[in-house]
Amino acid sequence: LHPSSSPSSSPTHQKYAEERGALIKLFMATGGEKWSNNEGWMDETVPHCKWYGITCTDDGYVSQIRLEKNRLTGSITSEVGLLSNLLLLRLYNNQLASIPSEVGLLSHLIGLELYNNQLTGAVPSEVGLLSDLKYLELYNNQLTGSIPSEVGLLSNLRDIKLYNNQFTGSIPSEVGLLSNLLLLRLYNNQLTGSIPSEVGLLSNLRDIKLYNNQFTGSIPSEVGLLSNLL
Repeated sequence: LHPSSSPSSSPTHQKYAEERGALIKLFMATGGEKWSNNEGWMDETVPHCKWYGITCTDDGYVSQIRLEKNRLTGSITSEVGLLSNLLLLRLYNNQLASIPSEVGLLSHLIGLELYNNQLTGAVPSEVGLLSDLKYLELYNNQLTGSIPSEVGLLSNLRDIKLYNNQFTGSIPSEVGLLSNLLLLRLYNNQLTGSIPSEVGLLSNLRDIKLYNNQFTGSIPSEVGLLSNLL
């Protein structure tokens, strides 16, 4: 992911202040004073585009948050939804607790990388609004509830990694709409029901791992259509 110019002009003073404020809220809510690296953060003399872990587009909008392995605790704040040009939210290997529904406002997001945290609760259905998303990586958490059927709206998805959680319910049949999906890993959950036959529509799928769940019924014959499995 490389920062690039957005079609919009440079941020107005109001938008600049709004994005800076959203980052300050994130800092305050995730124990920023105790991060491994918080260089530049909260320094009034440093533009937030130069704070550690922040990348901006050429015209000054926040495009990437890369604070992985940085001792973040607490919760991702709802104000993150104000970062409307965000392409990458990379917060893996921290101790974060929940995913706000406002992530659904990040309409340009390509990568949602929140694995290896302490996330609980459900994946918000608003994730289905992330029409540009390619990488949904929430594995190694304590997420519960069902996998939202709205995931089927994410036509650009390449990777779904939701393994090592506590998801229940069945695999939504809408997963069969993900024609660009390359990797589907849902193992080590508490999923039930039968494996949907629509899995056979995933013609580009190379990797599918569903073990250690509580599925019933037989493996659908349509799995035999997955000619690209490695």
